[in-house]
Amino acid sequence: MKCFATLLSIACITAKAWQAPVFQSETKVVLVDAVVTGKKGEYIRDLTAKDFRVWDDNREQTIRSFSVETDSSAAEPRRLVLFFDNAGMSATDQAGVRQAAASFIDANAGPNRLMAVVNFDGGFRVAQSFTGDAGRLKEAVRGVKFAASNPGGPGTMAGIRGRPMDTQDAANARGLMQSVGSLARNLNVLPGRKIIVLLTGGAAFAAAPAAEGADLVQICNRSNVAVYPVVQSVVQDIFASPGVRSPAAVPANMAPNIQPDDSIPLAIARGTGGFVVYGSNLTDLQKIGAEQSQSYVLGYTPPDSPLTSRDGACHTLRVKVDRGGAEVRSRSSYCAAKPADLLAKGKVEQDLEKRAAAAQTGTAASIQAPFFYVAPNVARVYVAMEIATDALKFENQKGKLHAEMNVLGIASAADGSTAARFSDIVKRDFDSKEDVDKWKEKPLYYEKEFKIIPGQYNLTVVFSSGGASFGKVETPLSAPAYDPSQFAISGLALSKVVRPASELGLGASLIDEGTPLIADGAQVFPAGSNAFARSEQVFCYFEIYVPDAAIPANVNLRILESKTGASKWDSGVGKLRPPAGGKSTIPVGLNVPVASLPSGSYQLEATATDGAEKTARRTADFEIK
Repeated sequence: MKCFATLLSIACITAKAWQAPVFQSETKVVLVDAVVTGKKGEYIRDLTAKDFRVWDDNREQTIRSFSVETDSSAAEPRRLVLFFDNAGMSATDQAGVRQAAASFIDANAGPNRLMAVVNFDGGFRVAQSFTGDAGRLKEAVRGVKFAASNPGGPGTMAGIRGRPMDTQDAANARGLMQSVGSLARNLNVLPGRKIIVLLTGGAAFAAAPAAEGADLVQICNRSNVAVYPVVQSVVQDIFASPGVRSPAAVPANMAPNIQPDDSIPLAIARGTGGFVVYGSNLTDLQKIGAEQSQSYVLGYTPPDSPLTSRDGACHTLRVKVDRGGAEVRSRSSYCAAKPADLLAKGKVEQDLEKRAAAAQTGTAASIQAPFFYVAPNVARVYVAMEIATDALKFENQKGKLHAEMNVLGIASAADGSTAARFSDIVKRDFDSKEDVDKWKEKPLYYEKEFKIIPGQYNLTVVFSSGGASFGKVETPLSAPAYDPSQFAISGLALSKVVRPASELGLGASLIDEGTPLIADGAQVFPAGSNAFARSEQVFCYFEIYVPDAAIPANVNLRILESKTGASKWDSGVGKLRPPAGGKSTIPVGLNVPVASLPSGSYQLEATATDGAEKTARRTADFEIK
């Protein structure tokens, strides 16, 4: 890749290998994707926020953000997984399914519609990670060897007609349900609504207990994953007649009931906001593809209550449209990204809340908290911290040196109300004191991500370890309201670590939670401090949001002296490539030259302009040691 002389892309730097940190995210902003159809199954696209009503645990909520999702307006690419249950389909069914899948890929894959291919043949395997390359996807589909299954024979669907399922049926059922659940958990790292197209013969579903279907619904809802089962002919006459079966009304309880006359595929689709296709008719499959650009996204802040703030469980969602004949499909519940009872109003959290309100600071720590828009009037905040390692108190536990740090973050408005909060427990284990001493040579790096309604806040993060060590750090958090029809820029994330960004996969690379910051083929990891040495390479990541991808955008970066405002470096104006696939977000990663700067305080200024003379500007303060 060629680099501009005055505006260097971070992709021109070969970054050292670095292990991505673990994210754990919580939020008080709940986003609900809703697909609305009419009496004849047509999509309804002219609704406004006033047409929707949302209930959280049977309490109606105020909708605070609203957007109509299309391929071009979505902040992130759509992601869909083709999940082949090879163990549950005959060779004939598998051949027909793969042929239909290849045509589906041709019609739907692209830069803003990424797909992946996963196979289940008793084990869970990724054949192709997310890509928009139709050729690679079809090659992965064709490369699957047919499983030696016989869904119509003894021990499978025949059991429905007169004998109980055998041990192998039960094992296959557990394996399939666990694999789909594992995939859904891994997809939690990705923003927005994800789709799993489950191509199956249905045999495993027949052997699965109804409770496992309800558990799978809850797992999928936790990750905002909609499941669309495509059930083949071997069970077609048992579950339903051919064609698309739209789910019935979502039950009011936490995990949808699976009634005796319901199929498990239908219940899973109903609970996650998908629908069932019986057979592999291509026309019906294309309706799944259409779902990716036919949703509304509703955002609300759930009220504080013992239920929402303490138990960390899943909560019922119900969406209604005030228009006759309209049918709404959405996930039936939402769940905290991790159990909230890690610090659930016990003595530890109460102590941290008191310390957050106090003036003391304790153990040294630093913080960055840039924001990025994910929807109209919804921002995600990427918290990065460096904490002095003396804050962790180690004790001997079962032959290991073990330490735990409790962390509490609160974003508060000027009136004292809490707009968002997160809690966490950081754990470290070492074999010897020598290992601990070596680890303590560098600060503890901690990251967190949460969503918030844009506004002016103060972010306070407090932490303690061993009941004695304590620390607190505060930073202003200012995120202006965002309207997709306006030209805008995100916060600036300063970094000293980048690495080549390989294509996001579905295996270990998705176990960590959080949204990676990727620009020009490189992944940026925000620093936990805004202080840098002249000898360090410094990078900056931000996002530009354009209402019209056809209008070119330019960017200029300057380093200003904090006291005088004098310019110490100017990148000149660089032209940016338009967002891929007509999308609205342009990720930008740039080098920040600091080698020639004397020690002192500075401000990094990023200015973006478009061909319509619209300008957006953002700044970030930093220090040179």
